[in-house]
Amino acid sequence: MAVTVGVLVAARPADGRTPVELLASFVVGVLVTSMAGLVFQTVTEQNERLKQTTARLAALAEENAELQAQLLTQAREAGVLGERQRMAREIHDTIAQGLTAILTQLEALGDVPGAGERLATVRGLARESLSEARRSVRALRPVPLEESPELAAALTGVAERWSRVAGVPAAVSVTGAARPLHPEVEDTLLRVAQEALANVARHARAGRVVLTLSYMDDVVALDVRDDGAGFVHEPGRTSGFGLVGMRQRVTRLAGRLEIETAPGQGTGISATVPAIPAAARS
Repeated sequence: MAVTVGVLVAARPADGRTPVELLASFVVGVLVTSMAGLVFQTVTEQNERLKQTTARLAALAEENAELQAQLLTQAREAGVLGERQRMAREIHDTIAQGLTAILTQLEALGDVPGAGERLATVRGLARESLSEARRSVRALRPVPLEESPELAAALTGVAERWSRVAGVPAAVSVTGAARPLHPEVEDTLLRVAQEALANVARHARAGRVVLTLSYMDDVVALDVRDDGAGFVHEPGRTSGFGLVGMRQRVTRLAGRLEIETAPGQGTGISATVPAIPAAARS
């Protein structure tokens, strides 16, 4: 800045000015330009400090949001754990105890002439239900998924066992590239299949059932269709605890449950949930 001011002062016509006047012009020019530079530097530093402060505030806000999310997650998990513990006590004190008493009575009854096969089937169903109740108390996965880690194989096993008991053919087909999914996803679809088959056995009077497991890019769908009696279904109104339970299970995973039925035209139940990969488990 001093060199620039010196050149500008020296380049001006002298007009009879003395060296003292030239020196004074030079000093004033240097002071003015220095002051301007100082002001510019101060403004720049203030802007930089403001940017740094804004960045720190943004980081603090993000950290605060993460902490709030963690607190909400912990609170939700605590509520879920408390509800699971309550349900575990209810299952242990009611369903499990009742099934144990039924098994005890069946074992004491022994074999009845002409009813041996049916009694064996009842004993098997009671033992399986008791095992499921106990596993629910211990918050373990359903037996079919423990025996067959692949969802398609587990569904096939469930359909085969149900078909033997109900006396209705049940076929399982798989479309898309099968892949391991998060345990919650597989458990939900398996439970939907079991409940849907139970409803077919109780109400449908069907001659055939088809289960279709469809793997897509971001979702996986399970369709259970029968050729039974069907029923009158009003969208938005789900009657029966089984259908309500299926819908709640699917909705909890941000999925959707659709029911297609009409009297005399069979029933189709479709559950679609996000295809969360197995690696995403927590």
